[in-house]
Amino acid sequence: MLNSRCLRPVAGVTMIEMFITLFVLAIVLATGMPSTAHWVHRWQIRTSAESLRSALQKSRAEAIARNTKINITLGDSSGLPQWRIDCARVTVLCPNNLHAQVASAGSGIRWGAAKAAAAANISVALVAGADLPATVEFQPLGNAPRIVSGSDIARIDVIHPADSAAGRLVVRTDGAGNVSICDPALPGSDVRGCH
Repeated sequence: MLNSRCLRPVAGVTMIEMFITLFVLAIVLATGMPSTAHWVHRWQIRTSAESLRSALQKSRAEAIARNTKINITLGDSSGLPQWRIDCARVTVLCPNNLHAQVASAGSGIRWGAAKAAAAANISVALVAGADLPATVEFQPLGNAPRIVSGSDIARIDVIHPADSAAGRLVVRTDGAGNVSICDPALPGSDVRGCH
């Protein structure tokens, strides 16, 4: 006679079921990884562009608040995303090195800049480090007339050279001191696009 305790069904999974589940999970993760890396690079580009816009706006605000000329120096020759805000004329009330952001050595983000004449053609991406380091000078009224005359940069492209598919964002400054971010990949009818 068979014992009824031995005939109860056993709960759990077999080794074959576990291996099949792990195999399917590995395939799903492997297909999702490239898109995740692309998303992270796009996020890094956005964060760097927003930080740059904030730094330019901070420079303009310092010029207005201190009623003096303020310079912001951007990047280095390799295009590392860094900046420094200084008074154009150092005094007791307006010291050198008001604010600064030093780039991380491991940052994959790079900047490229252009002066007003070359800044107009948004369809052509700037090379990392182009025209850098560079300066933008804000006047006591918040304007930046050296952009119009062509001595200061008017455009900075923010890119991730290791991932060209992540796109780029463009930070523009005009002679009135206005700073904006646009995406050249968007159509001209989109307000976030570069017009």
